[in-house]
Amino acid sequence: MQILELFGQFLYDLRTRKLRVFLAVSGIAWGALSVILLLAIGDAFHAASNKAFHGMGESIVILWTARTTKPYAGMKPGRSIEMKADEVLRMGSEVDEIGMASPELTHDGRTLEFGGHRVKAAVAGVIPEYEQPRNMIPMPGGRFLDPLDIEGRSRVIFIGNELKTKLFGDTDAVGHTLFVDGRPFTVIGSLTKKIQTSNYSGPDEDRAFIPYTTFISMWGNRDVSNTVLVPATPGDSEAMKRAVYRHLGRRMGFDPQDEAALQMWDTVEMDRFVNWFFWGVKALMGLGGILTLGAGGIGVANIMFLVVRERTREIGVRMAVGARDSDVLAQVLLEALLIVFIGGFLGFVTAAGVIAGINALPIPDWLGAPQLSPTVALVTVAVLAVVGLAAGYAPARRAASMDPVRALEF
Repeated sequence: MQILELFGQFLYDLRTRKLRVFLAVSGIAWGALSVILLLAIGDAFHAASNKAFHGMGESIVILWTARTTKPYAGMKPGRSIEMKADEVLRMGSEVDEIGMASPELTHDGRTLEFGGHRVKAAVAGVIPEYEQPRNMIPMPGGRFLDPLDIEGRSRVIFIGNELKTKLFGDTDAVGHTLFVDGRPFTVIGSLTKKIQTSNYSGPDEDRAFIPYTTFISMWGNRDVSNTVLVPATPGDSEAMKRAVYRHLGRRMGFDPQDEAALQMWDTVEMDRFVNWFFWGVKALMGLGGILTLGAGGIGVANIMFLVVRERTREIGVRMAVGARDSDVLAQVLLEALLIVFIGGFLGFVTAAGVIAGINALPIPDWLGAPQLSPTVALVTVAVLAVVGLAAGYAPARRAASMDPVRALEF
């Protein structure tokens, strides 16, 4: 019965205060729309940025050798540190903190030719284990390198998707023979298109990969351009980096405390920073929406104060015939919540339409497609509940604390 009375009173207020109720509901709807859209867009951009950043690899550390800056064992500073492919593989097997170590030997500007098409591209010599941490996902029907390719110094090649398009167009490249600096190689696979915003030797889509043993036999160069490392314990790159300094310092004769002797790009640490950065951005965007919703809540509070004032005598009559303070409090508070949640519902419906409209547009991959996720919905509902309670509590408390005698005199 009280629920029916509440709805009846709400409809009466709606008829008698159309403009005020409309403005209050519109303010809540706009605030809910702002919260949902800002959080959904923030989530989409965060997810797309993570995906693009991880296009280069998952939890990897890129290692380059440099020059010493400290004297060590009678040797002067300024010595150049150079690593061979065998040294990288030995380090990977001897250092427990390393899960995978791949030498990467790179020659830029190699000539790749097929069917009259000729392009210049970087060619890298790597090992099969390089595939997963570097997200070298082959197109269906193809593959990456395998141990037999390494052992047999096979002339096989895995090419980036853009490189494949330049040389083969829409034709399937697998099984065809292309020439690298005039030497024949069999194409074993091409890269699945991926979003990649980070790289260290150019985008993978424009590179080619061959067995490192074949690379050495072709060009006679055993010096690695860089090394790709994966921690044995996921996410624990710091322990691995310290172990690498100790191992290479002992093997190559430099002070393990000489950090300048090696250069490392720790994507684990950078990934952590990027995630915190985007959480901060989303919190800031969400705060903007919440403030907008709070402004709508002020409008609801004003409406309820006006309702309480105009119904002072009615409230006095109810209290005089036995209505408890909690009954009066609940009536005013529930009416405020009803206004807030009607506005919130309209905001949800509008936001869903806007998000569907955005996703119908040609959105760039780096921006991401916003979604009305359960997390965003729960956050919005929670904020709406807080705003409704905050907007209705003060007017409800005022109504419940009235003196019935003085209310009847109003």
